[in-house]
Order: sequence, then structure tokens, then C-alpha cells
Amino acid sequence: MVTRRCTERRSSARNFKGGLSLWLILWLVVVKPGGVSACPRLCVCYPTPMTVSCQSQNLTIVPAGVPYDSQRVFLQNNRITELRADSFGFETQVLWLYGNNITWVEAGAFSNLRVLEELDLGDNPLQRLEGGAFSGLEKLQSLHMHRCKLAALPHDLFHKLYSLQFLYLQENQLHFLQDDLFSDLVNLTHLFLHGNRIRALSENVFRGLVNLDRLLIHNNRVRQVNRRAFRDLGRLTILYLFNNSLAELPGQAMKDTQGIQFLRLNDNPWSCGCEALPLWEWFRKARISSSELMCTSPSQRRGQDLRFLREMDFALCPLPDPGSLAGTTTTTFSTKTRWWFSKHKPASSSKASYQKRTDTGKAFSAGKPQYLPKTPSETFSSKYELSEDEVALPKLDQEEYWSNYGNEDASIPCFELECPPGYNNPVFPSSSNLPSTPSVLRLLSLSIIAFSIHFLFG
Repeated sequence: MVTRRCTERRSSARNFKGGLSLWLILWLVVVKPGGVSACPRLCVCYPTPMTVSCQSQNLTIVPAGVPYDSQRVFLQNNRITELRADSFGFETQVLWLYGNNITWVEAGAFSNLRVLEELDLGDNPLQRLEGGAFSGLEKLQSLHMHRCKLAALPHDLFHKLYSLQFLYLQENQLHFLQDDLFSDLVNLTHLFLHGNRIRALSENVFRGLVNLDRLLIHNNRVRQVNRRAFRDLGRLTILYLFNNSLAELPGQAMKDTQGIQFLRLNDNPWSCGCEALPLWEWFRKARISSSELMCTSPSQRRGQDLRFLREMDFALCPLPDPGSLAGTTTTTFSTKTRWWFSKHKPASSSKASYQKRTDTGKAFSAGKPQYLPKTPSETFSSKYELSEDEVALPKLDQEEYWSNYGNEDASIPCFELECPPGYNNPVFPSSSNLPSTPSVLRLLSLSIIAFSIHFLFG
């Protein structure tokens, strides 16, 4: 009996060991070798989600053997020099290639990555970027090409990237942006262009960006913004244009940004003569968080904030063309402005200088600024200098500016110095257009101030 039990125990032990050995063999043959062979040499692989990390291995080409179902592939900080059409034979969602030495991206290089959502090519010297480089990436959401020494972009580079939401092009060497470059990026929300050398924003440069939320163009060399450059940016909430070379910004361009909330325009050489009138008027109606806009010209207004200039600072400016997109509507001035000038008419010499300013103003009011010829020494001089009559105007501080916001009487169709001959324009509006009681009180107050100034200095 005892011998039989011992024999059964030995048999059970042998069966257990045999079963264990069988499972071990199956694991070694099926599982282990498969895992090892699926991970490329010099790379580390992680499951759930399947990740292949080959960073900082001095690789010169994209390694072979990357599992087809890899969701994330990290190839950053290597020495890869080019990406050809057959470089990628796997399907992934995240691909990092930043910090390599990639100079050439062939058309169709990523065409096999049909479900790719994030592509990072930052910090590569992309000297040759072909137009169809990103063809097939219709699910791409984020594209990084910062610090890639890009001087120009192919016109069809972003063709059919309908899902793209984030585009990083900052700190390159871009001098200009072609019309319709971003026209297919209908879902783009963030566009980073800061730190380039862009000089102008044309009429169609941002066409198609109907969902753009943030536009960063600071630290460039922008001198000119077309009055219709922002016409598709109705959902824009953040605009950075600081530290550029802007002397003017069309008021119509800002009116197209209906949803703007945060605006930075500081560190630009703002000219605060008649050419600033449309932008000043836009600021009077806008309720946004804005940086300061310090005037650099004319000399009498240097150091003042353009947003808080007085209405009377623009009293001698010609009326914008009603059909011009630069002015959008005919500008009129309040009764109190007209009353002051009716009592303080400029001398004949002042009228002559005013006529010269009218010519300059009309060039701007046509919607296309036309600058009078200047000598090199006058390149940064003001196009509009204050006369003695303007300098003598009573000052208006910021608090008074905001307290009077929206209470101006716009019933005067033209300003006295600009009315046609024979035009009978009363000093005060007719009884049907009389201002409200608060307006009358302000008129009386200003009358007293103006009379005192005339009594003391006239």
C-alpha cells in the first residue's frame, strides 16, 4: 500500500513538472522571442499603450522592425538626416522626431501614417521641405516645426490637413506668408508664428482660419497689415502683435475680430496722427484687455497712449471716405468739439498747413495708405504734426475719456473747416437733434473751460 502511494506521488510530480515544462517552452517559443524580435535594436518597448522609445541612440535612419501597432514612437535626439517616402512602415498616433539633423522631407514621407495625430519635427534644419511632405495626414491634430530654420513654406504644404488644430512655426526665418497658405486648416485653433522675420500680412494670408482662437505674431518685423487680413478670424480671442514695426493698424482689420478678448500691441512705433483715427475709434467701442500703445510720433504726442487720446486731437483730420474699408463710416465730431473751434478759428497760416494735412489724410482715407515722398532722414518722421491750435486744446485725462464713452453727438455732418462753400452749418444742432440734459451740462462746462482759456491766453 505504501509503495503504491509513493508511486502515485512520483507520477503526479512528474506530470506536474512535465506540464510546467510544457508551459515554459510555449512561453519561450511564442511569447518571449516574439517580444524581443518586435522591438528594434537599441530601442525599448512598452506595452499598453504600445510604445517604442529609440531616443538618443545616435541613429542615422528610422530603425526597421518597429511594430505595426505601435501607438507611440519616440525617435528624438538622434542623427537622422532625411525622411523618404518609405521611411515609416507602421501605424502610430504620436511620432516625435525633434532634435535630429533632418534636412530633407520627401513628398509622401508620412503617407503610411494614416492615423497619426501628433508629429514633432522641431529643432531640425529643414532645408528641403517638399510640398507634399504631409500628404495623407488627414487625422493630424498637432504639428511642430519650431526652430527649423525655415525661410519659406511651399504653398501646398498644409493641403488637406483638415483635422489640424495646433501649428507651431515659431522661431524660424520666415520672411513672408503666401496667400491661402492655411486655407485648408478649417479646424486650426492655435497658430504660432512669433520669432520670425515676417514683414507684412496680406489680404488672404489667414483666409480659411474660421475657427482660429489664438494667433501669435509677436517678435517679427511686421510693418503693414492689410485692412482685410483678419476678415475670417471672427472667433479669434487672443492676438499678439507686440514687438513689431507697426506704425499703423487699420481699424477695419480689428473690427473683423469680433470675439477678440486679449490684445497686445505694445513695443511698436505707433504714429498717432490722422492715420491712427480708425484704430482709435475702434478702441472707443472695444471692451478688451489690451496692452499700452505708446505714440512715437508726432513729437507732441510722443509717450502718450493712443487709446486715450482726445477726440479733439483728431478734430482737424479729414473725414474718412464713407465707402472706404479703412474708415467704414463717416466720422463726425461732437457738438463740444465744434463749439471750441468755432470760437478759436485757426489763422490763415494755420489753414495753409491744414490743407497740406488734408492731402495726406485723403490718401489714407481711400483705404490704401499712400505715403508722400520722403528723404531718408524723414523715414521715421511723423506724417502729421500738431498745429498751435491743437496744442492749445484742453486736456482730457483717461477717466474723463471713459466717462464720456458712447455719449458723443454724431449729428453734425461735417466739420466747419471742411464744409463746402455756402454750407449753412449752425454752431449748435437743430432743436430736433438737441443733446440730452447731461450732454448740455457737459457743453456748458466745456464752454466755461474754453472761455477761461480764451480769456487767459487769447
